Amino acid sequence: MAKPRQLTGMTAFSVLWIGQVLSAVGTRMTNFVLAIWVWRETGQASALAVLTFCAFGATVLCSPFAGLLIDRLSRRLTIMLSDIGSAVTTGILLLLFLSGHVQLWQLVATNTLTGAFLAFQFPAYAATVADLLPKEQYPKANGMLSLVRSLPAIAAPALAGVLLDAFSTSGILLVGVLAYVIAIGTVFLVRLPSKPDRQGEKVASWWHDWTAGFRYIAHRRGLTGLLALNTMVGLTSAMGFVVLIPMILARTGEDQFQLGIVQSVGAVGGVCGALVLTRVRPPEKKMRFVIGGILAFSVLGQIGIGLGNTLVVWAVAWFFAWLTVPFVEGYSQAIWQLKVPSGVRGRVFAATQLFENLALPVGFAISGPLVDHYLTPQMRPGGSLASTFGPLVGTGPGGGMGLIFLAAGTIGTVCALAAALTRSVRDLETQLPDHDDVVSTANLPG
Repeated sequence: MAKPRQLTGMTAFSVLWIGQVLSAVGTRMTNFVLAIWVWRETGQASALAVLTFCAFGATVLCSPFAGLLIDRLSRRLTIMLSDIGSAVTTGILLLLFLSGHVQLWQLVATNTLTGAFLAFQFPAYAATVADLLPKEQYPKANGMLSLVRSLPAIAAPALAGVLLDAFSTSGILLVGVLAYVIAIGTVFLVRLPSKPDRQGEKVASWWHDWTAGFRYIAHRRGLTGLLALNTMVGLTSAMGFVVLIPMILARTGEDQFQLGIVQSVGAVGGVCGALVLTRVRPPEKKMRFVIGGILAFSVLGQIGIGLGNTLVVWAVAWFFAWLTVPFVEGYSQAIWQLKVPSGVRGRVFAATQLFENLALPVGFAISGPLVDHYLTPQMRPGGSLASTFGPLVGTGPGGGMGLIFLAAGTIGTVCALAAALTRSVRDLETQLPDHDDVVSTANLPG
């Protein structure tokens, strides 16, 4: 019997995309209910920060190893690894909640394991986009990947908040496990390269091979500047992200419905941005859209959240924050895909993931303890910071967390302006040739 014909091109990518959307729905609901559980059990922003810190920390530490394997193993295997690992860890969480003996350290351990497997997800899928599609479709595919993050978030947080009152956390975790299984199944429906094309690359030691991605970036000033910009934006984003849920809960009397509305409205903004990105013709100067998007994210999004104190203001600010994300990530990733040849993509994309994700746990580690032990006490009426910043972000519950958003937005604004004034970053696309203009990967810096 003849084997079923495997899909190729944009059709193949669309099938992979559908699997990831279903997986993301389960993940969003799982993360939402776990955050609620941790906040109810501890009442501390630092507990949420530790949970997320360990997941991202594991991703950072495993990224170089993941990049090396992505450039050595088949694309099919490497893009499945993250979903396989997530299915196993979510299954473990399901068993823990069914037993009724859940502790914070267990959630930290499973999050850490999940983070290790997630080290494969971004570089593997980013490399697969460049393998499956012509470069004119890179921004469209990256816009679709942005939809994977934002589309499920429209309904998932609000739905999880409602279901949490009617059903146990275990039911939501079961949905997550089933979603990962479906995502794994879609990988077998498409035709993928058996191994990346490394023609022309010199045989080298494992250490030399392992560091090739870092060296490729370091010898190209524009890519170094782009990575530095994305890393700083990741840092400021993490500082605000980790306190968003506790800030809204603190300021609304732990109203899960309002929290779900804010997150869902923000996700609508992300969907709108991603849909526009998939429909518009890619601009020649993508870098300028990246810089403009970061500026809008910082001012309209983060500073807006910090200054707001009502559901409407939070929702509008979060909408604009998410609206800009697909343009920043989509055009930024398209630049990387255009400038990096196939044989080294896994290692380069893993290197970018390492630095960008390294900024995230650093932001979490700064934000949580800073809020709990300094900003919150000092932003209470009579505190040393209340008279200065109270008129801007308010005092009392959530005041210190609002100040974090204000500071993060200000730092992001400065970074965007600095990138706009730096020629090697601003004009990166004209100063560095595309990978199809380069003869081979033999010219990797040694």
